[in-house]
Parts: sequence; structure tokens; C-alpha cells
Amino acid sequence: MSELPTPIRDFILELTEDMRSPAYMLVGSENQLMAWGGDWNAYEVAGLDERIDVTEHVPFLQGMLPLETNNVFLPYVQTREGQYADIYLFQRKEGTWVLILDATADATKRQRMQQKASNLSLQVADLEREGEQLYQAQSILEEKVRERTAALGEANLQLKRELAERQRVEDALRESESRFRRLSDSNMIGILFWDLKGRITDANDAFLDMLGYTREDLEAGRIHWDQVTRPESLSLDDGAFEEMRESGACTPFKREFIRKDGTPVTLLFGAALLEGTQNKIVCFALDLSRYK
Repeated sequence: MSELPTPIRDFILELTEDMRSPAYMLVGSENQLMAWGGDWNAYEVAGLDERIDVTEHVPFLQGMLPLETNNVFLPYVQTREGQYADIYLFQRKEGTWVLILDATADATKRQRMQQKASNLSLQVADLEREGEQLYQAQSILEEKVRERTAALGEANLQLKRELAERQRVEDALRESESRFRRLSDSNMIGILFWDLKGRITDANDAFLDMLGYTREDLEAGRIHWDQVTRPESLSLDDGAFEEMRESGACTPFKREFIRKDGTPVTLLFGAALLEGTQNKIVCFALDLSRYK
């Protein structure tokens, strides 16, 4: 899975435990593709390239772009035969973000519930017709009708519960998005994201300031893990990586980084694997020199 930029990462933070094959893209005002990542292969979308017309290249997004409101949620969109996805579209200053989350399991379960309700309704209708034709068996028929009606009511009640649970998850997502954004934007601590290939994919201003880099350096890909790491810190990194593989996070420790101007700086450093991955890492850093 490609790196997740800040808006998408925040949006799916603390998502339900099951993996839903997230894929995302950033679309310009003229439907041109600006950025993308995630598991597009799961939706049989290939050949993505900058500046292509998204509405022509991704069939199931036709008619959705350009986005006319700030936020749109489209549940259970069929992306291909037998596959469904929840599609979120939301405006940010850089363009329109499109987030795809696999919803095949939920859609299939919903279809089964709807089919069950439909089947039960048909059974009730059949029994009512039998009652008209077989008046002498009316008492037996009425009992069966009551049973089928009760089953239909239970099916509808279950469907309402599932919809209520879905709303609860969506509310939790919005709340976690707000919490994480406030933490990152507050710049109380440095926050960065990188992968085990050494690519630093995102960072807040606090971390960039600690190492003397600019956001332009980050966006241009001029910040690499090996570039900001002293050789003697590599053994500490190995131990931290092993701890993350075993428990998902490492114990914070003092780690020396190299600033852009070549000077060293010691930071209190902690890291954790992003849920569901083995190579995407979120890190937190605190400049100890400020507290001496």
C-alpha cells in the first residue's frame, strides 16, 4: 500500500479492526489526477498517471466529479461484478480527496437481509392466498403468517441495528479525525510518517523545525531516513524495529538526528506501526534541549 497523506490518514485513523483495502486519490478542479495511493489493484484499477481524467479512467467514479459540495458519502457503490465499496469525497484546499473502502462484506450481508425480508414477505403473501383458498385450514394458516411476520420484523430490526452501528462508527471516525488533527496542528510534539524503505512521507511543522527542513523539502522528497540518521543510531533502530514487529510499538528512547545544516540534535523518539501494516510507521519526537 502506498503512503497515506495526512488528510487520508486522519480520516481512517482508528478504523474498524478488519482491513478494508483503502485506496485514495487527489483530484483537481478539472478532474485531473494529482496524487494517489493505496490498494487500487483490489478494485482492478491500473495505469494511474498524473493529469489523466479520473472520470474517464475510473468508471465507477463517473458522475461523482467535480464535487459540488464539501463532503459526500456514497455507500455500497458497485466497483465491479461482486464487489462494493464505500466512497467518501471531501474538499480540501489542495483539491478533492476520494477515499475508497471495501464494503463487499457489508453489502453482501445487507443483500442477504433484504433478500430474506423479501422472501419472508412472499411467504406471508403465499400463506394469505392459501388462507383464502383453504378456509377450513384457517387457524393453521394464521399461525404460520404470525411466525413469518415475526421473522420479518426481526429481520427489519436487525437491519436497523446494523445501520445504527454504522452511524456510530462514522461518528467515531469523525471524532478521531478531529483529535489527531488538533494534536498534529498544535505542534506540541514532532510527528512524522515513514516506511522501512526510508522514505519520510509526511511530517508536521514541529518535526521539520527540529531538523531545520522546510515543507518544500518534504514535498520535494529531499528528506530521507538515512540522511537524518547518525550511523551509530542504526543499532538502536534495529532494536526498535524488532520491538515494533513484536508489540506494534517501541519504547521511547533518546536518538540523535542530523539536522539539515549537519549539526546533531538529540530527540526523545517513539514509533509505532500503522495498524494492519508491517512497514508503515508513525513516529513522535520531542526536542529534549528545550527542557534543560
